[in-house]
Amino acid sequence: MSSSSDRRKLRVVFGRNPPDAFANCPIFPTLDVILQCPFPGWTIEVLKMITDILKWDIEPIVTSSPVGGLDWGSMTKNGSWTGVLGYLQNGTADAVALLYQKTDLRNDYFEFSYPVTNVQPVFVVRKKRETLGSVLWNAFKPFTYEVWLCILGSLLVNLIIMTAISGVEFKLLFRKRFRPYEVFWHVVQLQLDEKSDDMLFYTLAGNIVLFVFALLQAGILIDLYKGMLLTSLITSSGSDPFANADEMIKLIASKKYHLTTNYLGNWYFDDLENSDQAHFVKLRAATSSNPVVTASSVSAALDLVDTGKYIYPIQQDSLAMQMSKERCNYVYVSEGMPQVSSFFVFSKNFSGMADFNRQTIMSQVFVQRTFNKYFTDGFKLGNIPKCDTSEEEQSEAPKPLELDSVIGVFTIGAIGLGASIVVFIVEIYHYWHMRVLARRARMRDPWNVRHLARIAQLHFTTSEQYNDIDVMRLIDVLPTSPPPIPPPSSSSFPSMEQ
Repeated sequence: MSSSSDRRKLRVVFGRNPPDAFANCPIFPTLDVILQCPFPGWTIEVLKMITDILKWDIEPIVTSSPVGGLDWGSMTKNGSWTGVLGYLQNGTADAVALLYQKTDLRNDYFEFSYPVTNVQPVFVVRKKRETLGSVLWNAFKPFTYEVWLCILGSLLVNLIIMTAISGVEFKLLFRKRFRPYEVFWHVVQLQLDEKSDDMLFYTLAGNIVLFVFALLQAGILIDLYKGMLLTSLITSSGSDPFANADEMIKLIASKKYHLTTNYLGNWYFDDLENSDQAHFVKLRAATSSNPVVTASSVSAALDLVDTGKYIYPIQQDSLAMQMSKERCNYVYVSEGMPQVSSFFVFSKNFSGMADFNRQTIMSQVFVQRTFNKYFTDGFKLGNIPKCDTSEEEQSEAPKPLELDSVIGVFTIGAIGLGASIVVFIVEIYHYWHMRVLARRARMRDPWNVRHLARIAQLHFTTSEQYNDIDVMRLIDVLPTSPPPIPPPSSSSFPSMEQ
């Protein structure tokens, strides 16, 4: 049996970075689970288990960085590394009690263990604040703005073509009349799946256009919209600013949101600069005109997220994730991002890598058990936030339709009814005004002197009171054309013989 002096010493850098290493234990670092420290840190537990089996003794090297201010390590222009990784490069330590992601640059300077676990990258963003303007568009969510513009453009093109064909048919005497506004309303009715029986064409070209329009735009697109609308209204929570990584990139490109981080040396931002993966290529193009905003710490980055205009890429096993759970009204989006592997990092050409990797593989059950303890079993590891719980958390399961989901439909209906009432009033005024003008024109007509004489005669011969006679109505019933001039009679002029 070997003595303790024969055991290998492993110099390990420890930083106050929950959940890797919690700083609230009586002694930091606490390497074993004790009653006073049931959660010393998830990477500490894994590293201690592996080194105990290998019979290695851990020699702690503690950084002075406070919680949230740890420098994980970045490469400087002169080729040296800062922060925790600097301890490995300059020979001060052999390993780090943190898990890193492998990049080409890091792999040139350090040794990486066998993958300990896989983690999911997550975008943290503040919940979208619901406003009247945002819920009004719920009825249009099944299609994007581009699709709606295409539908409108197709409607206008088909309207022009159908109007032109109707005009030609009228010229060819196929139609008895040609009224463009009737064609317009017939096309709109067909678009709304309410075909009019009067919508007929008498040429082959007209029937082809009608068939294609009715089949594709008025048929397939409308039926597709009906099905997607119900699904969208039932399942949508309405609080997520975006649903996946592609939508997030569009928001960054449009400058509606900005990316932020407290650590540009993170693997995600390293790949953002160098990776050829489609996600990073598109995001690199989006951030070319909307650069990443660097915060001084995790807390500062989360403060930016609280403003509602910043997105914070983190991992589910990171301190940023734990600290974000201590705040309210956050959304976590991981759709569209693959899982990434996490590794222990050692100094270059570390001699014990083969033994360490072998034991890491053998300890996968313990690793998974520890991961579940810290991340999936529901233990409250940080400060529990006092959030407003009046609104129930939305789930992906179907839910009853709420007023917020359908208020846009009722609003559109109210706008339509209001517009029809206004137009109706305008039309009444227009036709009344035109009748008044017509009456005045008749009054100015010299031939209406005879009409007025007849009205006066009616007044003096009637037994009714003057106020009971509607003079303007009498004008309407009088003939609109002047009476014919009688031919002159011979008795009207003196005889030439006299």
